[in-house]
Parts: sequence; C-alpha cells; structure tokens
Amino acid sequence: LLTPVEISTGTPVHMVEFLASMFLKYPLLDDVDPGMDEEERLEKRAQLEQLLCVIEAEAGASAADALQDPTPLLHGGEDFQALAMVSNEQLLLRWANVQLSHMRAKPIENFGSDLQDGEAIGRLLSTVAPEAMPEDLSEDPEERLDQIISGASRCADFDLLSMNAILEGQSDMLAAFFAQLFLLRPNLAARKDSLLAMHMRLLEDLCTEALQVLDNDGDSSRAMGMCLMLDERWSEFTLAIQSLQTASNTMQAMNDRVRAFLGDVLAHRAYGKPKQMLDAKEAREFLFYTSVSIEQLSLHIQEDAGDNAMLSNVEGLLRKHFRLLRDVFRHYSSMAGGITLEGIMKLYQDCKLRTRDLAPHHLEGLFCDHVDPAAGERFLAPSQFVMVLLRCANMRFKGQVSGLASQLSELIEHHIKPFGCREDTQSIFMRMAYDPKVRKVLDQHSKELRIIFTLYAMMDTSTAEAMQRVTTMNIKEFQMLLTDTNLLDDTLTEEAMQQIFDGIQTSAMDETTAAATAIETGKGRPVSPLSGAPSPEQAGDDDDEELSFTEFLDGLVAIAAYKYPDPFTPFETRVNSFIMQLFGLLRKHWSRRRVSPHVDNMLNALQKKMRKR
Repeated sequence: LLTPVEISTGTPVHMVEFLASMFLKYPLLDDVDPGMDEEERLEKRAQLEQLLCVIEAEAGASAADALQDPTPLLHGGEDFQALAMVSNEQLLLRWANVQLSHMRAKPIENFGSDLQDGEAIGRLLSTVAPEAMPEDLSEDPEERLDQIISGASRCADFDLLSMNAILEGQSDMLAAFFAQLFLLRPNLAARKDSLLAMHMRLLEDLCTEALQVLDNDGDSSRAMGMCLMLDERWSEFTLAIQSLQTASNTMQAMNDRVRAFLGDVLAHRAYGKPKQMLDAKEAREFLFYTSVSIEQLSLHIQEDAGDNAMLSNVEGLLRKHFRLLRDVFRHYSSMAGGITLEGIMKLYQDCKLRTRDLAPHHLEGLFCDHVDPAAGERFLAPSQFVMVLLRCANMRFKGQVSGLASQLSELIEHHIKPFGCREDTQSIFMRMAYDPKVRKVLDQHSKELRIIFTLYAMMDTSTAEAMQRVTTMNIKEFQMLLTDTNLLDDTLTEEAMQQIFDGIQTSAMDETTAAATAIETGKGRPVSPLSGAPSPEQAGDDDDEELSFTEFLDGLVAIAAYKYPDPFTPFETRVNSFIMQLFGLLRKHWSRRRVSPHVDNMLNALQKKMRKR
C-alpha cells in the first residue's frame, strides 16, 4: 500500500518494492511456446529464475505473506483449541487489545462506549496500517475522526466505518469494521523470538541446505550426510512442521469464522435489525452455554459422538442461539440460580415435548444423570442444562432427523422459540401448580410423596408389562391410591380423575402429537393423514397411561384444587392441608395391612411426618 505522498513524490524505495510485489502476484508473462526445443526451454527457465531472484530481492518482506501466529491471542493456560470456544466478538476484542497492548493500558471491553471517542480505533489503525495514517493523530476530535475515516477507507475493500457509527457507538458496525480489519490486516506475523519463528527458521535452513545438496549431483558424501542428519533430527523436523500446520489451520479457522460473522452482521443491518454484540459480562457467560464436553457426548449420546465436524456444528448452533438459551435458563431457574427438576419439567411442558421417546420419566432420568442428590445438588448449572437439552433433542427427534446438530435445531426452532418463556400460553392451573409457594410445600413433603409414589407404581400386577413399569404410575394405580384413601366422591368423581390424568399429559404435547395420541387411544376424532401428525410410534401413546413422579405431584395439586375450592384460603395452604390429609388416610388404610417392606417403610415415614406436624 502506497501513501499519496509516496506516489506524488515518486519515492524510489517504496515504488520499487510495490511494483516488485505486484509483479510476483500478477506476473502477466506469456506462456512458454510449446514448439520450443529443449535447449531453448532450459535457457528461458534459467532467465526466469534469475529474474525472480532479482524481483524477490527488491520486494523484500512483501515477496510472500508472512505466516500469522495466533499465539498472542491466547490467555494463560489456553491452547489453540480454546480459541474455537471464544465468541466472535471476544476474539476480535482480544485481537484489538493485542495490537494496542504496547500503547494503551486499559483494554477495550465492548464495541460501544469504549470506542466512541475514536482514540482506540485511531491507534489500532496506526498499528496495523501505519502507512495509511498520519504519524500523529490530531488533538481536535472532529479532525481526528476525519483522519480515522480516511485511513479506514484505505485499508478496506469497501467502506464500513462512518463518523456516525463511531459517535453513536453503533456496536454492530464497529464490530463489522474490526472483522474487516482482522481479515485484511491481521498483523500477527510470528515474532523473531517466538517458538513458531524458531520452527520456521529450522525448516528454512533445512530446505536451503537440501537445495544446495541437490545442486551438487556428484557429491554423494554430502547427500549421505544430509540423509543421516534428517534421520537423526526427524522428530524435531516433524514437530516443526506440525506446529506450522496447526498455526496455519487455526488462523484459517478464525478467518472463516470472522468472515461468516461479518456477513451475518451486515445481513442483520440490511434487514433493519442490527445484531447485538456481546459485552464483557456476557462473554464470561458465553462459554457456559456454548462449549460441549466430548466425553459427556460419548457417554450419553453414542451416535457420531466422536465426530469433530458434528461437535463443531453443535457448538456453532449453541453460539448462534446463546442469548436465547441464556434467557430460557434464567426464566426457568429458581431463586437459587439453577434449574430444578420442576423447572426443567415446566420447560418440557411449555415447549410441548412429550412423545413416547421423551416421556416425563425419561426427563427425570436425564436430570438425575447430571445432578447428584447424594452430594446435596438440586440444580442444573448452565453447562449441565445445555447437555440435558442436547440429550432431549437426540431422544425426541432421532427417529425424524439425523445428526445431533439437526436435532438440536428442530428443538430450538419448533419448540423452544415458539413456546418457551411464554407466560401467556400457560393455563391457570399450571400457573397455580408451579407457583414458588406451592412448589415449596411439595418440596417439604417430597420424601414421603416419593415413597408413596414408588409403592403405588408397583401396585398394578394385572399384566407383565404393568409389572415391569415400576418407575411410573398408570391410571389404575392412580385410582387405587384415591380409592384406598376414600378421596373419590361426588366432587372428585372417576370422570374428573380421568380428566386430571389426561390433562397433565396433554399439556406437555404439541397439537399434532396430542392428536395422534388421541386417535391411537380412541380419545379423539380422526384427523386427516395430511395434517402432519406424527405416527403413533413417534407420539406419546404408549405412555399415555403412565405418570412420572413430577406429573404425580401435579395430579395431587389438581386434586387439592378439587377437594379444597375455597378461594379465600391461599392455594399453598390448601395444598398442604390436602397432603397432610392424604398422609393420615394412607396410615389409616395401611396400618393393619403390613404386607411388604415397602408398606412398612411408607408407614414409618408417615408416622415421623405426622409427629412433626
């Protein structure tokens, strides 16, 4: 790049270097005449090699692109793979801060307020494109901005930076300009004292010596010495080659990401929806929601778990939807800052995820896989939440689409986006049942309620299939519980009980799944096969008569609403009264029917609870 002054004055050194580098890139020489004899061809080749030697000498450093070294972008303890986990915004901020480290103490932390005075952008341009900027930036703010805009236009393929973008702190356009500058002027050439430069010098010396040996065809002893040296130092040369390849591949991957990021930012701007940039605080959260453990995937999702391309696609999708996933996590989290089983179940119900392959008891199992109750853990952290979502996507859609990234996309686009975090779509009952005060009451009695659930989940011995399902409760077992406690009456009829049972499950299905389930079980009218309903195999028909423990709790809450309709008593008080009544009725029914250790265990637990009352 030549400055206007250098062109107008015709500075020989810079003009010669520029023309030589242009010749090497675009030689525009005629092709060799195919009719030329061998002797003449060799003579032309010798002339060309001599010319290239002269031109390369005149071009100097411009003769070839310097190998870029991404090492300065790493933070303590990181390797090149860690850069793939960093957001595009943070990658660009890291790069800018590396360039400014020798002249600016305070790092740039965002693309808005930190850049509005133009000082940091001006210094960045002076570092990566000194020939395009004056030696000293003006002290006058307006004149300094003119200098910056002028310098920026000489470094880019097309103009992105404007005075308004800087003064208004248009973070998307400033980030786009940084991306453009990164692609065109990375300024990360390996330093002379760096490890990468040492590897480059080693290979350059090796190639120079090898060429000298080849030029002396008759010196066999020198060639033999070269071979012995290669054999002796082969591991050293291999390490050098691998290091250069890794650095080159890392830079190429970053260039691809930044180029895609630039296109995405400009596309959002073209549609009139400027893309929001991550600030420093969001960047700290970013890794929690966008990095996936390959060990966890291999343990829980067998297919394609070791596929690096698949992992890259999944993490790319997580990065794209980072803010959505973070907002969903926050929405369904408890006051303690993590997602409880009730929170993940509420997300499951809101997003209409119930099918045969992803029933509520499956979700409870997923939750327990990532939380250790024995260690006092009761909440999913963001990284655990993301892993549960991935496993849900795989279980829910593996029969419909292949590839974990496609399955996650289905989950996000067709369930989380349209249904998640929408309080307006929740029924009155769901708002009542998942009120924090009601959940606190259920939590206080969870130990005893789980014992009761486990006992009655084993009650149906009418079929071999029913006997095998000891972790869920079917309609017959639910009715046994209500019959044993004499809770069925004119208010809570068998028909009302059936409606409660069905309603709990249907709330967690989307419309097409619910329709397919209704057809299969005879509880709904036929629907056209063109309606898009999934097949009965995909729908939740075979667990339509099964409740998980969490759904069992919802059922008890619904029964409490039936049995205690008093609107003047707080609902959580009514739920607590009903549960204590249930405990008393169960003790009365089973006290003279100690037929198994499970019954004894339940009676002992209920007795302790009633004493504390």
